[in-house]
Amino acid sequence: MNLDKRSTAILTQIVHSDLYIPVEKLAEQFNISRRTVYNDLDKINFWLNENKISEIQQIRAAGLYLEKQAKQEIMSKLLVFPVYYYELSPEERKAWLVIYFLASETPLFLKDLITITRVSRNTVLEDLKGLREELERYHLELTSRRKLGYQVVGMEADKRGALVNYIAMIKPQHGWYPLINGSTSEAVKQIEKDSNYAIFNQSELSRIYRALSRCEQRLGIQFTDEVLNTLVIRFYLFLQRIKQQQYVEIDPVEQTVIEQTQEFEAANDIIRGLESVWHINVPEAEGFYFAKHLLGSKVNYNLSFQDEAEEITGLREVVRKMIEDFQLVAVVSFSDIPGMETNLLLHLKPAYYRIKYGIDMGEQPYESVEDNFPEIYQLTKRVIPSFERFVGKEIDQREIAYIAIHFSGWLHKEGLSIQHRKKMLIVCTNGLGTSRLLQSQLEGLFSEVDITGIASLREYQQTELAVDFIVSTVPLQDRGVPVCLVNPLLDNHDKEKLLKQVNALFADGNGYHHYSVDTLVDIVKRYAPIDEEGQLRQELRKYLYQPTVASEARWKPSLKELLNEDNIVMKNSCPSWQQAVKKAANPLLEKDLITDGYVDVLIDNIEKHGPYVVLSPFIAMPHGRAEDGVKQLGISLLHLQEPVEMMGKKVRIFIVLAPEHNEKHLKALAQLTSMFNHDKRALLDATNIEQICKIITTYSSR
Repeated sequence: MNLDKRSTAILTQIVHSDLYIPVEKLAEQFNISRRTVYNDLDKINFWLNENKISEIQQIRAAGLYLEKQAKQEIMSKLLVFPVYYYELSPEERKAWLVIYFLASETPLFLKDLITITRVSRNTVLEDLKGLREELERYHLELTSRRKLGYQVVGMEADKRGALVNYIAMIKPQHGWYPLINGSTSEAVKQIEKDSNYAIFNQSELSRIYRALSRCEQRLGIQFTDEVLNTLVIRFYLFLQRIKQQQYVEIDPVEQTVIEQTQEFEAANDIIRGLESVWHINVPEAEGFYFAKHLLGSKVNYNLSFQDEAEEITGLREVVRKMIEDFQLVAVVSFSDIPGMETNLLLHLKPAYYRIKYGIDMGEQPYESVEDNFPEIYQLTKRVIPSFERFVGKEIDQREIAYIAIHFSGWLHKEGLSIQHRKKMLIVCTNGLGTSRLLQSQLEGLFSEVDITGIASLREYQQTELAVDFIVSTVPLQDRGVPVCLVNPLLDNHDKEKLLKQVNALFADGNGYHHYSVDTLVDIVKRYAPIDEEGQLRQELRKYLYQPTVASEARWKPSLKELLNEDNIVMKNSCPSWQQAVKKAANPLLEKDLITDGYVDVLIDNIEKHGPYVVLSPFIAMPHGRAEDGVKQLGISLLHLQEPVEMMGKKVRIFIVLAPEHNEKHLKALAQLTSMFNHDKRALLDATNIEQICKIITTYSSR
């Protein structure tokens, strides 16, 4: 029996690895299912038995390995060297088909498509069926004629848009850079010889790369590495279309705007430099089209921003407004406003052109931003409207996520700790009331874990799992995700037990371990054999971990926990807004949560910068920074029956926020914002503290 190419590649990986290799890693690396990996392992072990070599061993919770003697025997029989193998996913197969349909200068028939995708005739036909439906979204049609083969029919601009999107679906194992720059590594040589990357001419790719590098110097910018490499591939394929005399048309209004930019001049320089080499004449409209892609490309820095056209001047004002709005809704004060304005403008300029001209940069969606930093993502959504009004279009979730990443970076610079968050699913069969109670307990227990939802047993069996672990009130069928079994109502013993279980699953970075599990395992190995090392490690983690059930420092308190009846003051009127601020802050002073100096700072800031703390008519939120005199996180509220004037604005409700140097206040702030958005009138009309507390309680569970 001879091993096929994929089985040989898998065996090669195991032979050359000094560590255990999990089956999941092989499945991911070769883009195949776990079942396919196990089928290939059966073939490999059969071949090993035929050659009287020890089989591949598997240790649960660790992975696959070969004994040293077996590796040496395999090396002598197979002369094992790195073998390249990668099985294209259905999405990648369709992406390659689009690239070949639009870039190939020769007709393509079914036999060619089988070679490109490396799958069977029936699978290719199935891919073509799906691709026809996908291309309709781009207003394109996939046709097939006997002598002309397969062709994509439609407007050239739509074809280019499809190209941009499908390029993003192709992820070379070593990235685009080695292919563009002619790497001499064996792995890259193997890819070039053995795959559909042959459609690219390496010397022409390098020439475009050098032209774009000169473009960076001319513009005083630096593209991000990924964007630069993607632009090379994109421009190469655009030029292939131009070779075939397929040209785009640009709206005259767009031309007028683009013509004023430095990117337009740079694009024409690139085109002029390539015309003689490619032996083509490039129409003027293509210069505008290439410039649009330069304008929409993300950069690491911009030294000048000299193109102070009317649009960029307006964008500067939008940036200032977004930063002001974010400081208000997040209740933070950034110390380096000029630096932040420059960096946000650097980000928003290409985003502006991407959105305005419908350029898709092809990046993958950033759902993880919304999942891992929900408060920051939601706060960012609240400052987006000014950008949307400027662009004249709705901003999609991906662009919002990128802006949220920008804000999270500056929040981190101000002392916030943004940590990776695990995802948990709750499975409960005890009804909605019990489920919600369990969810509330788990939210308090795991402040840095996001609960993705509550599922019934039937929903669990049918739902696709995209979580790190599951907490369930009933035993569950194993679906490859760790399950922690709990009682519907948790007492302290249950909570400690659950914390131990979860810590044993994710022992990488909680900071609770005072002893090294690796060191202990090494000591045991010196004096005794270990049969189940993975299980031993988990048991050691459970034993060494000493959890603290109630860790206030890790909580994000709700609005109700911070703003209770003791922190609410009701008065008919105040003689001045300064007196109102002092009255509003008084509960925090009495509890020693802030200093007298903090109140002085609140008043001084308003006198210097105006009534920026007025969030909406009749609502103001004076706040400072932690270093201004905050001892502990707190919120207080003053309710006036008669409004007081603050520099031309009337205010009846004053909320004083005293934030700490972390993100603990963001949950309460989000609930407070929601309360004012939906129940502002009820708050203004309240006649006693009990009514206000009732409204606060309603929004504290959201």
